[in-house]
Amino acid sequence: MLPKSGILRVADESLAALNRKGEPTGNRDPFLSRKDNRLHLRLEGQGHPTYLGLYLDHSILSLPHYPPYYPHLVAARQELESWLFFYFEPRERMRAANPVKEVRHIGLMGEELPAYLNTLKALEPRQFRAVEKALQAILPQIESIDVEVNDLGEVALRLKEAGILIPARVLSEGTLRILGMLALTGAKEPPSLVGFEEPENGIHPRRIELIAEFLKTRSNLGQTQYIVTTHSPILPDFIPDDSLFVAGKSESDTRIEPLTSYGTLGKLTRKGDIDHALKDQKEEHLLVSERLLRGDFDA
Repeated sequence: MLPKSGILRVADESLAALNRKGEPTGNRDPFLSRKDNRLHLRLEGQGHPTYLGLYLDHSILSLPHYPPYYPHLVAARQELESWLFFYFEPRERMRAANPVKEVRHIGLMGEELPAYLNTLKALEPRQFRAVEKALQAILPQIESIDVEVNDLGEVALRLKEAGILIPARVLSEGTLRILGMLALTGAKEPPSLVGFEEPENGIHPRRIELIAEFLKTRSNLGQTQYIVTTHSPILPDFIPDDSLFVAGKSESDTRIEPLTSYGTLGKLTRKGDIDHALKDQKEEHLLVSERLLRGDFDA
């Protein structure tokens, strides 16, 4: 990026076959690489590359390519296009009614949730019912999801509880976040990768375990990989060690390292050890937070 003007240019770009260690195989030339002051774009099965200039305002991968000639470039682009990253904003965006329209995406902040659920209900009723059942499994007091088109041509979201329809504007932030995550399971073509920023925000600590189980179950289906960032001290307790990574800053960059590389962190590191230790304590010695996590109070 040029500091004074803010103009962004691509200085380097590469695409190559990798081995199981994540290193270039060396058995074939890269599909796209930089050599000297040019980019080399190699046609599939062709020895002589096409030469392209550097410092363009776009990447070569972003350009349309003919699949039979450049199958690996096209596959890489399609893979990246299917990645979705979410930071739900339930204070306003997830509460607002949507104009009636067909949407296949809840929006990166969840702003299209009512229209998306309405699309599912109209065109994919089985997926809609599956989302409804998943919500009831986590929040048993919810009887159904209601999305109806009003006289203004807008779709408003409501949840039925004890026979009463509760509009989205008065639902808790945690409920809207949970519904947003569950709604993604209704996608007819699930993304290959989904990123969630702090999905536990606004969710009762006793429900966080259910969120973790949902993420693990969806990941085990093998259709979608999930990357989740969290500041919660609770959520990691329900995630396997080999799926946990620690992010931290060094002097000049951010480092992301497997939790397992830290070795043994102490006997009371994981939730099972903590639960066992808490059982040995007398009731009057438990902190309010410990009793909250144990489920003594209404969740």
